[in-house]
Parts: sequence; structure tokens; C-alpha cells
Amino acid sequence: MVRLAEQLIIISVIAVTTACLPVHAQSIIITNASFESPVTPSTTFSGSMSTAPPGWAVYNLGATNNLRQFGVLNPTGTLFFPGGVPHGSNVGVVFLQNTTSIAEAGLQQTLSSTLQLNTTYTLQVAVGNIARDPRPPFNAFNFNGFPGYRIDLLAGTTVIASDLNLLAPAEGAFLTSTLNATIGDVRQFAGQPLGIRLVNLNGSGIEVNFDDVRLQATPVPEPTGLLLIAIATVGAAARLRWPSRTRSASDIKEVLD
Repeated sequence: MVRLAEQLIIISVIAVTTACLPVHAQSIIITNASFESPVTPSTTFSGSMSTAPPGWAVYNLGATNNLRQFGVLNPTGTLFFPGGVPHGSNVGVVFLQNTTSIAEAGLQQTLSSTLQLNTTYTLQVAVGNIARDPRPPFNAFNFNGFPGYRIDLLAGTTVIASDLNLLAPAEGAFLTSTLNATIGDVRQFAGQPLGIRLVNLNGSGIEVNFDDVRLQATPVPEPTGLLLIAIATVGAAARLRWPSRTRSASDIKEVLD
């Protein structure tokens, strides 16, 4: 019976170990996450007033009361970002020149992945503050200042996490925004398509740039039936291994044998 108790303890330890194994984040596919499409020559902007880069759509398309451009920029060979860009050659562009307007606008994408329960989502986006390049022809616009930004993670049409202008990148630099949203067992939004929204708040300044958009999903560890069984097994094994003070001599002899 001692050997049986020892076996139960071994089984329970294996069960506890299995239940506590670390979980790993899974990357969620984002189309054109670093705005490398369309391929754009250095020093060149590619875009329009109403069309977003491939994989993205214009957010707040009806807000036409400002001179605006959406697209990609390859700043290589300019002073727009002297330290380079976070990933690849291009950056996403949301340009809003009429700073007297309160209308925000940006880029958004609905993903093929859907919201899962008991999962933590981590969204990271590089946010850039384009600098002024005083050299012709790059000095056509004064990029001094920063209009502010917002990054939203959505489930369907509902915002589940947001960064409202928490970062203040220096002129010509990028900072990385990180959003975390932990979804428990609330089924209200389960199965809704995930979405990402990148917004220029149209404040003091005219352009916000975005790059290297990443989204990861990590399952949230929770007590499992296996773990509960393991705990119960440990208790049962302990009772078998160590006889109580009230057992008879014959019981103790049986355990010792």
C-alpha cells in the first residue's frame, strides 16, 4: 500500500505540472501590417484623399471638411525620420491639414480572426511624429507639431481597448503603443471579428504615421478539472501514506508490510 500511495503522489505531481504548463502567445494575421504595399520608391508618398493602402480601409470617410491624404510614405533619403522607420521601408500615413476641424480620420482593418474567450490580446503599433525637412522639394509642408493619435482594438463595432494619445513621440521619431485586453468568460462579444483602428486626432499638426502593427492572443490559464483532480489525489495519497493515531495495530502492520 505504501507503493500505491507513492504512485498516487507521482501521478498527482504529473497532473499538477501538466495543468501549470506555460501558455504561448499566437500571432494574429494582419494584412499589410507594416505598410510595405504598395512598393514605393524612396522619398515618395503613394496615396489619395479617399483610398487606404491595401488591406486597410479609410475610417470616417464622410469627414471631408479637411484636406487629407491616406497612404504610405518611403522616407528614405529625407529628414522626416532621421533614425529610420521601425520595420521595412514604408510607413502608413494619415494626413489632415485643416487643424481647425474637429473631424478625426484614420485607417482601419477588420481581421479574419474572431474574439475568443479566456484570452489576453496584446496590440502593438509604432506611432511616428514626422519631422520637417527644410530642403526642397520636401519642405512643401510644415510638419512641426503633432496632431495626436488614437489606437483602438475592436470586437465587431465595440472598442475593447484604446490608447488615446498616451505617447508623445519627438519630432522625427517613433514610439510603440501597447494595448492589452483580457477577455474572460463573458460571451457578449465572443465570435465577433477583431478589428484595428489607427486615428489622427487632427490637433496641432498635420500628420501621424503608423508602422509595425502586431496583435497576439494568449490563452488565459485557469483552474482545470485535471488540476482539481490532482489536488484531491494528493490528499488521498497522504491519507494512505501516513496512518492516523487511531488505527489498530493490525492496520499499522498492514501499512508497514
